[in-house]
Amino acid sequence: MNEKSFKYYDKIAKNVTNPLIVRNKAKDFTKYDIEFLKQFSDKNKILLDLGSGTGLTINNLVDKFKKIIAVEKYKEFYKFIDNNIEIIESDIKEFDFNLTFDIVTLFGVMHYFSFEEAKNLYQKIYNSFNGTLIIKNQFGLNDDVIVDGYSKELDSYYFSEYRYLQKEIDLLKNIGFKIDEVVDIYPKEYNRWENTHFYAIVCKKD
Repeated sequence: MNEKSFKYYDKIAKNVTNPLIVRNKAKDFTKYDIEFLKQFSDKNKILLDLGSGTGLTINNLVDKFKKIIAVEKYKEFYKFIDNNIEIIESDIKEFDFNLTFDIVTLFGVMHYFSFEEAKNLYQKIYNSFNGTLIIKNQFGLNDDVIVDGYSKELDSYYFSEYRYLQKEIDLLKNIGFKIDEVVDIYPKEYNRWENTHFYAIVCKKD
């Protein structure tokens, strides 16, 4: 993640008592994430989940894949992840993709990366496999939306870069990914802000 994002997560990692803390006081949309990912489940395939947090989604998919590998920086978060999931403690930016996997998921993660960091990560993923990449994130509707300062709702400093949706799609295409679909993944009440919206982008190597 971007170094600015660590300021918030370093703080909340010190007092984790509930796996829902990673929802940051927003509505819990786990059930929609689970149902969406079930469409791609295959007991012959390996799922690599980057930025797994407390495992809210992948804990419910253990029996849907041959294997799930969770990559999470904070041990305070991954202590909630199911014992049947392989856990790798790592910052995503520093993660070594030298392993076998078929599907990569990045759920609620990419707004913590700058454009250049996102470009580098997508390129590393592209160079590492021949499968499906699924990104679920909050995106800017008309332009980039940057949050960089004190959040009254979270009572904390908070950083996020909600990039313009088409900008993210163009970035993925320029790297070489083919966009299979862009899905409006949640009911509209989960999109609380007028200038951002949640979408899932499903892509493969072109």
